[in-house]
Amino acid sequence: MLENSFDYFPTKNHTPLPDHLLEKLHSNVKMLVIFFFLMVVLGVVGVGSWYLYYFYTTPLIQVNSQNDEGITVLPSINTQASPSAVLDEDATIHNDWSREKSIVCGTTFAIPPIEEPYIIPRDPNTPPSSIDDEGKYWIFEDAGSKLLMLNHMSRAIFKNPELPASGYVSSAVEVYCADNTEKFTTESFFVKIQNDLLQNYSVIKLKTVGGAGLWGREVRTATFEGGTFDANHMYYVFATNTHVYMVRAYGESTNPDVQAIRDQILLGLQFE
Repeated sequence: MLENSFDYFPTKNHTPLPDHLLEKLHSNVKMLVIFFFLMVVLGVVGVGSWYLYYFYTTPLIQVNSQNDEGITVLPSINTQASPSAVLDEDATIHNDWSREKSIVCGTTFAIPPIEEPYIIPRDPNTPPSSIDDEGKYWIFEDAGSKLLMLNHMSRAIFKNPELPASGYVSSAVEVYCADNTEKFTTESFFVKIQNDLLQNYSVIKLKTVGGAGLWGREVRTATFEGGTFDANHMYYVFATNTHVYMVRAYGESTNPDVQAIRDQILLGLQFE
């Protein structure tokens, strides 16, 4: 009985497709698979290209805080200064100011003489202190100092060099620099800073970004927060054929004469 059980299920005869139709069908399937993977690859490449273009050419923050003259400068705490110390952007540096040059940074500073109105006389009845302006004058300093990818700092600073450092800075104009070995433009150097922050300095963020016209050139302006950065300090960022720079003018002094001289030193900087 068992040997005849399969007689109840009639067999079906299938006519195989001709060889040329089978080959065409297989070819079409292969083409569809190849086309699908090709579209996936093109999509990935397209999205990746857009991301790279956006990431490497677009600033993280778009903020432009220029004033009417196109110069972005943080306002002084006290804007009233004596006539002898008022900042005049069109005025030339006085003849009695010395010229101090940083060979490493290729930067020249104009330094006021050690006399009034450029010094704050010290009251002999009070002890010397590094946390006020008495007995201080403008001096030039030049030394290795690291800031992001920059490795040297030159500055004009209002201080009494005979007093120990306290962390209090009455006023200063600082220029950080490095050789422009990679031939950055101002824009590509600024993008490099942004990428460097993302890759190596996760605690430091760009707070604001803008532009300014200073020293006969267009520069980028930025404030940073996190790490040792003070969010109230404006940095001026630019590149020349020989150097890349980050410049700032800052200080805790509320004396309007000190502030005005600081701004004049800032505007009087010369770069190679």
